[in-house]
Amino acid sequence: MKRDIRIALYSEDSYVLDWMSLLVVRDWRTQVVAEITSPTELSEFLSQEHLMCDGLVIDIDSASDLKQAGSAIENAIHDLKVIGLCRSQKLDFFRYLPEKAVTGLLYKKEIETSLGWAITFAAEGKPVFTPRGLEDAWDANFSVPKERLVLRSRSYPGLTDRQSEIAKLAIIFSIGRRDLADELKISDQWSYGVVSELYDHLGLSEVLDENLDFHSILENDPVIKAHIDEILEDLGTSKKARDLETLAFHLLTMPVIE
Repeated sequence: MKRDIRIALYSEDSYVLDWMSLLVVRDWRTQVVAEITSPTELSEFLSQEHLMCDGLVIDIDSASDLKQAGSAIENAIHDLKVIGLCRSQKLDFFRYLPEKAVTGLLYKKEIETSLGWAITFAAEGKPVFTPRGLEDAWDANFSVPKERLVLRSRSYPGLTDRQSEIAKLAIIFSIGRRDLADELKISDQWSYGVVSELYDHLGLSEVLDENLDFHSILENDPVIKAHIDEILEDLGTSKKARDLETLAFHLLTMPVIE
């Protein structure tokens, strides 16, 4: 797996841009090199002589000029892998972007917090689609490669709705324990306790125990397991809270591969 996948994010909606940035920054494998908010900024960024970027994620819903974006991508100094994000069908994505650049289309409601995983798979040369994204590609008569991955977010088995809410706030969005307590209207002490309980449920309290079959908490998917193995290798013997939180982030954002 390639380390430090350099990603530019483009959205003209500040909320969506912040959401994409948070997920990509939190991922162990990706690095945000630009946050772009207009077609002009995109053209200027991609016209750099020494462009240090592997891929681009475009929020299609907010893009005001996909035709200009497509031209900027076509004229970039080197080929980029481009993933589109959308809420509803936007076939102009396939019409205006260079076919060689299009590496996937993800519906926001289908991918949710699994964006980092999708970017990683795309960087490895596996086009990524959510189910509706794949349907759109076919509707646009886009040549979909046979070696593609169809992804969707998963609900972690065994978590209650309350635990899922805590996991989203404390681990995926990395909200501090005091802020978490304020958000959930609970005491500081209880916020620490519920997060510790969540780590126990995920198996992370014993993640470095050689006798633990860590993969028993994962679905039997060799692609997912290979990536988790690499993350565990990077983690080594570290028991730092930040490292374990990062591992928990990757577990909770794992997609289902259909």
